[in-house]
Amino acid sequence: MERMNAPFAPADAEAERFRPERPPQDTCWIDAKNRPWELAVPHTVYPPREDTDLLAQWLATLGPGAGRSVFEIGVGSGAIMLQAAADGWSVSGCDVHPYAVAATRHALASHGYAGRILEADVSELDASLLAKADLVLWNTPYLPSVKTGHDHLGPLEEAGLSDPLPEGSGHALLARLDAASRGERPLVALVLQERAAADLRSDATKRGWACSKVGRLEFDDGECLNVLTLARAWPGATSTVVASTGSTNADLMMGERNVGESLRAEQQTSGRGRRTASWTSNHGDLTASWVIHEGSSSVPSHGLIQAACALATRDVLTDLGCVDTEHVLLKWPNDILLNKSAPAKVGGWLIESVQHGRNTRIVAGLGLNLTEGPPVVDGTPRAHVEGTSADALHAALHARLRSRLGDLSSTPGRRRLVEEAVLAYRASAHRLGMSDLDGADLVPTDMDEHGGLCVEGEQEPIHDLDAVRWHAWP
Repeated sequence: MERMNAPFAPADAEAERFRPERPPQDTCWIDAKNRPWELAVPHTVYPPREDTDLLAQWLATLGPGAGRSVFEIGVGSGAIMLQAAADGWSVSGCDVHPYAVAATRHALASHGYAGRILEADVSELDASLLAKADLVLWNTPYLPSVKTGHDHLGPLEEAGLSDPLPEGSGHALLARLDAASRGERPLVALVLQERAAADLRSDATKRGWACSKVGRLEFDDGECLNVLTLARAWPGATSTVVASTGSTNADLMMGERNVGESLRAEQQTSGRGRRTASWTSNHGDLTASWVIHEGSSSVPSHGLIQAACALATRDVLTDLGCVDTEHVLLKWPNDILLNKSAPAKVGGWLIESVQHGRNTRIVAGLGLNLTEGPPVVDGTPRAHVEGTSADALHAALHARLRSRLGDLSSTPGRRRLVEEAVLAYRASAHRLGMSDLDGADLVPTDMDEHGGLCVEGEQEPIHDLDAVRWHAWP
């Protein structure tokens, strides 16, 4: 609480002294599974609100806890702890507000559940408590840190609701987990204001954590809250760098492989594009491939995989500060263009699959120009990315690919990814002039379950690039 002392006058402390004498507010909260919970919420403790419901709804998607452990930072009234305990999670948590700690302990005990609830700020916690949990939850504080002479709440409310770090407490949590956790645990879910979400994703990308948006709530005033998840990207998967090879895709097609395994070549001598096209790269460019599917389970469509990989590339170029998002064009189905003075190709993805007995392996390979070269290659304008390295991009893509491909595993995630990809394809169609073979303009509207591109006025999705013409592209 020391950080909250300076702005407060003696009158603030005197007013705070009488708050425990006020009776708590009795509240009935309905959780994400429509169960009613009677809560006694003391004054100055954050009651269940829309952001609580948003986090509760996402938590319910994880299914029964089955003995898994969850640690909640900022337990507040204890609402989330009750839902988790009722669903079979082993619950524990903390709050900087002593009344919140008391309220949550009471809520659990009065409903017949046990849990360890600590009075502590996240900076005071033993990081191992977080790293050992299966799941860490935090509805993060959103008010700016209180300053002397400014309007403010009482000391306890300010301690619970204001964020002491200008960059956001989510960054502090990520840094602590990055130092303490080296395995698969934990999965982290944070509720953040939208303006903070992009910065946290950028931080996560640079640290090698997969960051996914799994929930969103928009208020009438335009304010948005997001639920972001953070997880280690393919922990245990190997990332190998070789001096030279013919094709990183071809190499990963052979032998035993695990999902997430990647290979980068400092020099690729026989790079390939779609069909019989070749991909020429210089020493210093990024040429890398990932195993993204291995096994007998259902296989994601190549079209959706291409969309996920393209979005991941745009994410990384933005997160690493290489280029503004609006300068990246995703040309359907697999090309990455930079659009500054004029559009030019900077990279492209090649998705290939091979059958090993009953198992299907899918490999995704990327060639991305990082070095200067001729302005035109085989009639196509060439661009390159500045301000980063193949090492940095390889590591960052490992994280973002895990996030984007993970979206394909759930219906809501797949819907979000498709909506974002279609917006990107529509932008490139407008910029480059996309038409059918008769010259009629094509406007992307959706993607089907097989990855085909649905366009305005056409009954059948487009799967074949040969059915498309580009007016302003070779």
